[in-house]
Amino acid sequence: MPDARFYTAAGPLTLAAVAERAGARLHDPARGDECIATVAPLDQPDAGALSFCDHRRHLNALAHWPKASAVIVSAEVAEQAETAAALIVAPMPTVSFARIARQLFPEPGPAAGIAVSAAVDPSADIDPTAVIGVQVSIGAGAKIGAGTVIRPGAVIGDGVVIGANCDIGANASIQCALLGQRVRILAGARIGEPGFGFVPTPAGVVKVPQLGIVEIGDDVEIGANSCIDRATLTRTVIGAGTMIDNLVHIAHNVQIGKGCIIVAQVGISGSTVLEDYVVLGGQVGIADHIHIGKGARVASRAALFRDAPAGAVLGGFPAVPVREWHRQSAFLLKVGQKKGSSE
Repeated sequence: MPDARFYTAAGPLTLAAVAERAGARLHDPARGDECIATVAPLDQPDAGALSFCDHRRHLNALAHWPKASAVIVSAEVAEQAETAAALIVAPMPTVSFARIARQLFPEPGPAAGIAVSAAVDPSADIDPTAVIGVQVSIGAGAKIGAGTVIRPGAVIGDGVVIGANCDIGANASIQCALLGQRVRILAGARIGEPGFGFVPTPAGVVKVPQLGIVEIGDDVEIGANSCIDRATLTRTVIGAGTMIDNLVHIAHNVQIGKGCIIVAQVGISGSTVLEDYVVLGGQVGIADHIHIGKGARVASRAALFRDAPAGAVLGGFPAVPVREWHRQSAFLLKVGQKKGSSE
């Protein structure tokens, strides 16, 4: 159950309302007037709470839920479940649960206005419905859209454009960047810092000026302390709907398509291209100038040194098709076992 010190519930909701808002249906329509007021994990049953169950392997946990509660389930689970809880049947229980949890516990929005301690250049264009927090710095010619929240200590550089209903986290910094609508940047992220461009010479290292920008599409989320470098001469691009976890580094000139998922501690070297809907597991490393096709998936801690076709599923170091990686791993395990038995 969410801790009341940090999260305020907006409920209760009737089960009929839950089903309608979740795009689901009540398994027993007669229970539509019952209410839930909070959410809880499936292994912690609680009266008045809502949870979800998307696989039959969790049927044992579901059996312990009390009558005055509800669980969003798949059709398969609904047919096999033995529980006192009301069942709400949805095609994708996790997605439906997320929708209801967001409505039960909406994020509180601070009042519009500019904090007295904020340093805002007179030429900046700030929508009157935006929220500018304490100790925020906004540079010359920057533009902040309607309903956008800039949280304490953030730094918005000269000329930066931030669209409507964005949320910029505390102490984040953004420069040389154009953001779409509903972009969320978590605390401490760095957007638009110079790319790592250097040329070694006999006389020493020569720095290449980084004169490009970062362009971030609508509905992107960028995790805490992640870094996205601006391009050398053109654009570093993050496509609409892409989700980037904490502690990710994206180098200059990288092009990331729509709906990609990039998990924590991934490093993407310069000028790499990810087409739409690519998934990178945690700590994946990608060499520069690599092209990864649409829908490809890369397992955690893999390292890519060559292009990957659309739909590929890769793993290992260096990354190979995942079945080949499994065969390699099994072979090495057998070799190790034989060596151990012979000693």
